[in-house]
Amino acid sequence: MTVIVAVGLPLIIMLAMTIVGLELTLTDLGRVMHYPGAVAASLLGQALVLPLIAVGLILLLKPEPAVTGGLILAAAAPQATSSNFFCLLGRANVALSVTLTAMSSVMALVSTPLMARFALDVVLDQQTGFDLPVGPVMRQVLTGLVLPVAAGMFVRHYAPGFVARHRTHFQRLTLVLIVAMLTIIVADQAATIARNLMSIVVMGVLFTTAALVVALGIAKALGWTRQDTVTALAGFPLRSLSVATLISVNVLERPDFLAFAAPFFVVQAVLLVPAMILARRPTETEP
Repeated sequence: MTVIVAVGLPLIIMLAMTIVGLELTLTDLGRVMHYPGAVAASLLGQALVLPLIAVGLILLLKPEPAVTGGLILAAAAPQATSSNFFCLLGRANVALSVTLTAMSSVMALVSTPLMARFALDVVLDQQTGFDLPVGPVMRQVLTGLVLPVAAGMFVRHYAPGFVARHRTHFQRLTLVLIVAMLTIIVADQAATIARNLMSIVVMGVLFTTAALVVALGIAKALGWTRQDTVTALAGFPLRSLSVATLISVNVLERPDFLAFAAPFFVVQAVLLVPAMILARRPTETEP
C-alpha cells in the first residue's frame, strides 16, 4: 500500500466529510420528527436489506475477493451525501434526503461494522483467516465520518456567515476532493480494476437495480408521495464510498477492495442521472 493511499486518501476523505458537515445543522437532525415513518423505513431498509442483496449477488456470481469485499463494504456503508444532489436533480424532498444522510451516518457507527461483519462471514471462507474487527471499524466510522461531520456542523453553527460567504468555494472543493479520491484509487488499483471491470460493472448494475426496486416497493407499500418516493430512489442505491475506503485502508489494510469503488461510482451515475431526470416529469395525477 503506497503512502498516498495509506495517508492521502484518509486525509482527503476526512476533509470532504468536514465540508459535508458545513451543509448540516441540528435542525436537519431534529427534522426526523417530521418524517418518522419515512426515516425509520428508509434507515432500516438500507441497513438490513442492502447487505443481504450484496450477499445474494456474491453467492450467485462468485466474484474475486476484491469485488466481494468492495461490494460488501459499500452495501454496509451509510447513505452517501451525493444522494442530496440526485434529489435536487429529481426535484425530490431534499430536506428528507439531508435528514436521512445525517441519521444514516450516525446509525453507521453500529450498522456498518455489524452488517459488514455478518456479510463477510457468510460469503468468505473462514479458513482463510480473514476477519473484520467490529471495534476498529466502529472507531474508524467515528473518527473518519461522524467526528469530521460534527466538526463541520460546529463551524456552521458558530460561523454561519463565513460558511454562507464561502459555500460555493466549499462545494467546488468537494468536487475536487472526490475527483482526487477516485484518481488515487484508479491509479493505485489499475491492474485489479482492469482484471475485474466486467464483474464490477455487472455487480454495480444489479445492486443498483435491486436497491431501486426495494426503495420503490417500500415507498409504494407505505403510500409515500412522489417526492418522497424519488428521495428513496436516490438514497437507497448510493452508498458512502468514503466510509468503505477508510475501512479498506485503515482497518483491513486491503487496498484491493478499493478497486470496486471508482467503477461502481460511474455505473451508479450512469444509471441514476437519467432516472432522476425522468422522475422530474409530473405524474398524470399531478398538475
